[in-house]
Amino acid sequence: MITFRLFTVAAAFLFALSSSGTLQAQTPVPNGDFELWDNFTGYSNPQLWDSPNDTLMLIPFFGKPVVFKSTDHHGGAYSCKLLTQYIAFPLGPFNCPGVITLGRLSIDIINQTFNVTGGVPISDQPTHLMGYYKFQPVGGDSCTMGIVLYKTTAGVQDTIAGGYFSAKAATTDWTHFSAWIYYDTIVTPDTMNIMCISSAQFDMNAGTALWLDDLYLDYTVGFNEKDPGAGISVYQDKETERLIVFCEFPEEQTVVSRLFDISGREIECHGPVQITNGRMVLPYNGFRQGLYILAVQHQGKTFTKKFLLGF
Repeated sequence: MITFRLFTVAAAFLFALSSSGTLQAQTPVPNGDFELWDNFTGYSNPQLWDSPNDTLMLIPFFGKPVVFKSTDHHGGAYSCKLLTQYIAFPLGPFNCPGVITLGRLSIDIINQTFNVTGGVPISDQPTHLMGYYKFQPVGGDSCTMGIVLYKTTAGVQDTIAGGYFSAKAATTDWTHFSAWIYYDTIVTPDTMNIMCISSAQFDMNAGTALWLDDLYLDYTVGFNEKDPGAGISVYQDKETERLIVFCEFPEEQTVVSRLFDISGREIECHGPVQITNGRMVLPYNGFRQGLYILAVQHQGKTFTKKFLLGF
């Protein structure tokens, strides 16, 4: 279960986890083209997705939807529009972002919070969440599209992977986005949740709008000239306190690796070293838990990968 204070503090999918694994079949995003909708009095919901609409529309006189069926589309006939709205709730007004999720929303209007639980089945290991979006922010707002993968063992559900894409700049044309999925283990997930939000920061602004269409999972592995950072993945070996860095470059040559903390301070430098079997090993004993950035210099270019060091 994930608990968010999303009417005052927006949800950002800051799952910068390490990645590794093998690939099998490909799972579609349910109703990822947003062609299927359930229509109600005064609002609509995309089928197989949950949104705050049902709960918000129960507020007498002041309720309004934040998720809409839109004819401004990338493909097909419809897209999904998420709109941050001012809700004049008598016990305390708030700005509510447009939110959709493949899980289940449990909303507490009085305390202005909601929980996200569940998801949909998955039996493979995608590398990216991709799709198309348009974004019109108000007052410096930002949007986020995120994915979380879970594995349930002996009745306990663990988060094993996740990734997100966030944008602040306005775009009036349909624009492709790609969110790299970082894996914390090579275990294959059994549950997937995708969540998208129109305002993903503390100060949300009514009127911010996000359009989404044609969401899909990608399974690209190896070097990609358009996304060279995708050629690097990081796996944390907690037992030996080492980072296993997989470098899937076109040619295996000597590289120099530098490790930075989230503030940009360089804390380690290794190399030049020869990549062996597409990987290299770096110690991390004594490092604090948190976000780090690995920079790998290869053939005169620098490729970076952000990851979370956990204990």
